[in-house]
Amino acid sequence: MVLLWVQFLKHPYHAEHSNLIAPILMILGGAVLGLLLIPAVRVTRRRVLLSFRGWRLRRRRRRASAAAELHARAMMSELCPHGWSCQITLYEGPLPGDEDPPPGRVALDWVELREAAGKPAVTRRVWAGSIAEALEAMVADRRTDLALEQIELRATLEGADWPDG
Repeated sequence: MVLLWVQFLKHPYHAEHSNLIAPILMILGGAVLGLLLIPAVRVTRRRVLLSFRGWRLRRRRRRASAAAELHARAMMSELCPHGWSCQITLYEGPLPGDEDPPPGRVALDWVELREAAGKPAVTRRVWAGSIAEALEAMVADRRTDLALEQIELRATLEGADWPDG
């Protein structure tokens, strides 16, 4: 520090080739700027990370929902060889009339079609808390129907008499 003071006793500050004050001021300015940026970077980093995590979570949910729909479509196409149809209804708030409150807020009505002219063979409604759960419940319901049909067919072949009605 004394060297800097002695250097400028006779001559005022002029930017020259051998001047040390400019590099030292730049170093001090960079250090002060770095110290001021540390809190800003900490706050910004946290917000950016939270935003990025939220974006990844939303993206993962969208992909899972799309995958659930594709999986349900593929499974129902296998389980219903003559075709099927479904309608999803989302409920919010109180239900109209004297209906009992459902176990979930998503109703999925699905129909299995017959061979001839696409007339309905089976009509069912499943309730769930989300659309993906409703699609899974629809596939499980159709699997159960298929298992019961196979049991009935085996029993009929073995001579059991099933009452129709």
